[in-house]
Amino acid sequence: MSIYTEPSLLTQHSHDDTQGPVPLWFHGLLAVIIFSLTAPFTVLALEAFTPGFIAAMRAFIAGVGSIFVVWWFKWPIPKPKELAWLAVGGAAMVFVFPYSMAVTLQHWQASETGIFLAGIPFFTALVAASLFKEKTSKQFWLSMTFGTQLLILFAYSQSSGVIPLHSIVLLVSAGLGYAIGGHVAKRLGGFQTICWMMVLYFPLSVFTFGYTSLENAENFSGDHLVGILALLYLAVMSQWIGFHFWFGSMTKIGIAKTGQLQLLQPFFTLLFAVLFLGSVLTWVQVTFAILVTLSVIMLRKST
Repeated sequence: MSIYTEPSLLTQHSHDDTQGPVPLWFHGLLAVIIFSLTAPFTVLALEAFTPGFIAAMRAFIAGVGSIFVVWWFKWPIPKPKELAWLAVGGAAMVFVFPYSMAVTLQHWQASETGIFLAGIPFFTALVAASLFKEKTSKQFWLSMTFGTQLLILFAYSQSSGVIPLHSIVLLVSAGLGYAIGGHVAKRLGGFQTICWMMVLYFPLSVFTFGYTSLENAENFSGDHLVGILALLYLAVMSQWIGFHFWFGSMTKIGIAKTGQLQLLQPFFTLLFAVLFLGSVLTWVQVTFAILVTLSVIMLRKST
């Protein structure tokens, strides 16, 4: 079986059904909707578990699933160069981003974090242009700069004049992981890419899961059912299935262009924060969400 021609049944499905532009963008949009629930559900999980355990549990469960999928489809081990990229991108996606997300949500509301996460496409495009020479226009970079300044202003206004380091790490790790994942997925397919990332770091996830379980085991009870269900969503959907659609979309549309869709994430996250957390939106949050969305329109016209 070739590593390039038969990644998986899921990847085949995504490739067979993406001949036109609508299905391609739909896969990316579906991933954005899945990711938009990450912040609200992390808040729910934090009511029962620590940030370290949430990150470890996400990696452990997704890792178990990935090992089974790799074994089931008998995927050959990627080439050394691909493994190197998977190791770098996996470090960002498997541990740094999930942990930074949980820590950030201890200080910010889900709605605020959702707006700030709209900065991920800017860092994704920057990494794609720097490492993989993905071409974008001058207008694209002007629009990207505008959106970045909006996010910096928003973060500054929500943090008493100081932007926390963990929130910067959150954006940088996501941009790095997304860009590298999109690059490797052009050869392996979207689902293989995220599965191999999870498999590579499974030994470490087992260790961190075991270590953090000592502090969190007692919270696996009926009293914390909502937190447990939220954690399962984070592990299966946010950490695993969502990236099948996300990386798969990048292979067809391009890394930077797919990343633009995530600028729509603030609206979805604000909606889910209201539905699941009972959040009350402020005019500042809504205004910044609208401005950031306008920037995605500018970006679409510039590419």
